[in-house]
Amino acid sequence: MDVSSLIKKEIILGGLNCAHCAQVINEKVSKLEGVESANLNFINKKLILNIIDNSNEEEVIKKVIDIINSTEPGLNIQVVTNLKNIKREIILGGLNCAHCAEIINEKVAKLEDIESSNLNFINKKLSIEIKKSANEKDIIEKVVDIINNTEPGLDVQINYEKADKVVTEEHKSNLDKKDLIKLIIGTVVYIFGIYQTATGFESQFSNLIFIIAYIIVGGEVLFKALKNAIKGYMLDENFLMAIATIGALVIGELPEAVGVMLFYQIGEFLQGIAVGKSRRSITALMQIRPDYANLKVGAEINVVSPEEVSVGDIIVVKPGEKVPLDGLVLDGISMVDTSALTGESVLREISVGEDILSGFINKNALLTIKVTKEFGESTVAKILDLVENASSKKSKTENFITKFSKYYTPVVVIAATLIALVPPLVIPNAIFSEWLYRGLIFLVVSCPCALVLSIPLSFFSGIGFASKNGILVKGSNYLEVLKNVNTVVFDKTGTLTKGVFNVTKVSPVGISEDKLLEYAAFAEANSNHPIAKSILKYYDKKIYLDKTDSYEEIAAYGVKISYKGENILAGNEKLMRKENIFYSPAKEVGTVVYIAVNKMYRGYIVISDEIKNDSIKAIKQLKAIGIKEVVMLTGDNEKVANSVAAELGLNKVYSNLLPNEKVDKLEEIYKGKTEKEKIIFVGDGINDAPVLARADVGIAMGGLGSDAAIEAADVVLMTDEPIKISKAIEIARKTNKIVWQNIIFALGVKIIVLILGAGGIATMWEAIFADVGVALIAVLNAMRAMR
Repeated sequence: MDVSSLIKKEIILGGLNCAHCAQVINEKVSKLEGVESANLNFINKKLILNIIDNSNEEEVIKKVIDIINSTEPGLNIQVVTNLKNIKREIILGGLNCAHCAEIINEKVAKLEDIESSNLNFINKKLSIEIKKSANEKDIIEKVVDIINNTEPGLDVQINYEKADKVVTEEHKSNLDKKDLIKLIIGTVVYIFGIYQTATGFESQFSNLIFIIAYIIVGGEVLFKALKNAIKGYMLDENFLMAIATIGALVIGELPEAVGVMLFYQIGEFLQGIAVGKSRRSITALMQIRPDYANLKVGAEINVVSPEEVSVGDIIVVKPGEKVPLDGLVLDGISMVDTSALTGESVLREISVGEDILSGFINKNALLTIKVTKEFGESTVAKILDLVENASSKKSKTENFITKFSKYYTPVVVIAATLIALVPPLVIPNAIFSEWLYRGLIFLVVSCPCALVLSIPLSFFSGIGFASKNGILVKGSNYLEVLKNVNTVVFDKTGTLTKGVFNVTKVSPVGISEDKLLEYAAFAEANSNHPIAKSILKYYDKKIYLDKTDSYEEIAAYGVKISYKGENILAGNEKLMRKENIFYSPAKEVGTVVYIAVNKMYRGYIVISDEIKNDSIKAIKQLKAIGIKEVVMLTGDNEKVANSVAAELGLNKVYSNLLPNEKVDKLEEIYKGKTEKEKIIFVGDGINDAPVLARADVGIAMGGLGSDAAIEAADVVLMTDEPIKISKAIEIARKTNKIVWQNIIFALGVKIIVLILGAGGIATMWEAIFADVGVALIAVLNAMRAMR
């Protein structure tokens, strides 16, 4: 089927809370005539249909709605039209003020026609979603006005098509050189002024030298302060630093005023370099975006942007190149490096007929690939989108710092005013200039940049480092919760075990093994469950479904069919008891399918799963890092569950659970837990949606190539290795440790300097260290989260 001949439609099922009903709806819709494929995502309650072009679209959608209403009545069904909100990205070249970034994001988010807004300070990208009914041009103009008013002089670029224009390194280095030359000249002039004073030549000439040095190093700050003052922004860093240093000049502290402005600018310069380095480091961690694709058109190869390639197009990937889009290998056998997505350095062979994902690096042979997903839907695009937008899901610490910074600066400025004005009025013989100087110290320390800059940078560094290790964390809020985890709850199948089932025993009663297998195979023929597939694989004969008259799936029990006039039951022990069939329980360890024909027990088939190679090591590692309780939930029987639990060394195991009972068991585990004792649930991200949603952090495994897993969880492990859970917790703990080091250090130094300043002990030199010095140290410390 040519994908271009399909009509894609989305239907929202508001109020859908039954996972089993969702499966039933999806199965029924998939079988409709005119529907090429259907996928119902239970997490976002979205049914995506691919309707064959020559079908009656309205008729197909009407049938789909009828299926939904008959299966699960009372849902709020919405057929999504093609009219969607407009997403735009704006690059803010030269943005180095984290506090200003917070203000811009807050103002933009409050605009009437903005659905959502997220300014990522790390990559200087403002992502906005404009309501579909709004005038895009007017909204963009308002956003640009907010940017220019809050932080003038930025290189603002609006990306209408592609989201990868940034301020070039050449442009940035030119800015750095200009600032450096200015600082060197200012420093030389300042040192000359100090020399003049030290050698006894203190005069109007030396004062003039200090004024010249002040204008050289502080002219830009004064200009920005004046512009902001005209606009009514009195609490920005430039204005406060200008007032503090001009105040020092007025009371005759010229060397100190110029020195403070000079070291402020040097600190800002070094801070800019440090932030730039951390940005480049984080970008390097996520250097998975392909720059181009080799599009094959006839006999020619055209180098194009990945966004220009359509589904069904043929691309060629040469040795050493990144695979630009998801696709199917048509020709070639090669080794590929998957480390950019999985964190695993082991090469993997890929050949004709296999799926290949964007972000892989082709190592040694030419590959011809048929594209199966547009770039926006590709694996690499989804991963980049997740990581870049992780900053929108802020941790409690980040939200606290954002609120704190709003009040910190006004409070300190008011305190500075009171210290400068009140004591000279109430204390006899108090010298006004001394108290004014103490107030000016408060102004220098009044900017919260050390916190506003380093805290988000720490979290983003941690998220970037996790992604480099094949662990996608969807927000700093989850990274914060992970540090307090003391219980890890696992699903069994596909999580701790391989999820690859094989028939290990066929035990007939009164019939042959072949006949028992035949009954079981026809009973399971309509099921997609791994156990059913293993029976069909073992049977290895063609199934003629027209020989079955009826099929009924009994949720959590098994199936009932009519085959050649005989009524067959295939399922677990509960099904046998439910139908009052006398049976002999199997003694073997494994998943057992019991078969009854015409109400008579005819034997059982044992299907076994294998434990993953690193599961035992993963459990030991979790306990080694302080996890108190490791629990397993499974729908499997007690014997299998206990066998797996004993081999892995689990603390608790709950077996024979229905899907809804897993949530109940999780609630039971929560009992007696304090607010700080968090719980992780680890599953495959497909069948565990309700439990993943209920846990403090839901972790889905095997995200590589699985859209459902990426969609479902808070944290996604790109591979099927449970060992990475302990790695995720360790990264979270280290990141949070760095965050609190920065908070305690920054606030501690500022409070000490404020107290000493109020007491007349600290000078402006200590104050400038408490401002830019502390910010620089905090930024350098934040970068440790990437190691």
